[in-house]
Amino acid sequence: MTDEFFYEIYRKLTLGRKEPHKVGPVLDELAVACRNTLDSASSTKWRGNADNCIHEIAESSQMFAMAVARWITRSEDIDLAKALVHHASVRHLKQSVAELYDLSSVDEANAILAGCRLCALYVTPAISLGWTMSLVLSYPASIEVKEALDCLLEYHVNEFPLTTLRLLSAPNSPFASVAESVEALTFLQNEEAYLNKLPTLREFAMTPEMRLSLSSLRRRQSRDIDQHAREKSVFMQICKVDRFKYANKSAVEFDVEGSVQETTLEMSPYSLQVELPISEQTDPIAGAAHRRRLWNGVPK
Repeated sequence: MTDEFFYEIYRKLTLGRKEPHKVGPVLDELAVACRNTLDSASSTKWRGNADNCIHEIAESSQMFAMAVARWITRSEDIDLAKALVHHASVRHLKQSVAELYDLSSVDEANAILAGCRLCALYVTPAISLGWTMSLVLSYPASIEVKEALDCLLEYHVNEFPLTTLRLLSAPNSPFASVAESVEALTFLQNEEAYLNKLPTLREFAMTPEMRLSLSSLRRRQSRDIDQHAREKSVFMQICKVDRFKYANKSAVEFDVEGSVQETTLEMSPYSLQVELPISEQTDPIAGAAHRRRLWNGVPK
């Protein structure tokens, strides 16, 4: 596939933002192109060319829902679905509320299976929880959706309790009036209150001096491991290594009309907290087995 082909797909997707319900044929066209080039030698290059198209789909909630329901439920389009899910997860990683999806135009069975597979793929909870809660809004009278909602909501409560509590308790949550959301939120709040009331031992609380000592010990251990790896590496014996340390300001050189000038840039700290699934820390084998069952749909 040529760059012109993907540019044309990208152009259609950007125009489809105003009428996302009409981009179904464009999504199918992109999926067919993926199948035709998946096993070819230019597969890696194709993925790079299609990146803009996938990014454009991830930026629209309605196009994302349509694409996921199509691709993640078909074995031949799984790779394309995973690429789309990755883009969407990065986009919604810091989101404070669960995303609302309009699934009314999606087949019910595909919507349920897509929700299960989103959980199995470690998608950002803002996406998977939003998809789960959107099921009950799109199919309020379906018994199958009710069973899927109970299963997937239990998964989020058990695996991501803190994140689920934060998403459902947000003031602007689109699911504040959903009975299942209120029930899950009440359960998590009661559980948090119970844990906060448990007695704590001051002896287990680290003093600032102890934290500094522990940080110093970890840095020393990391430095020793890194030094040992470099000494044993043949590659590092033929390459030059430059080391830089972080500071409050960073000096940057740039060329201005043939002369080199230097300026300083203020450096600010940045951090992002992400809750990992509890099963990864308690029972990884059982957690992985549960996610494999979710890949096939709602466990019976």
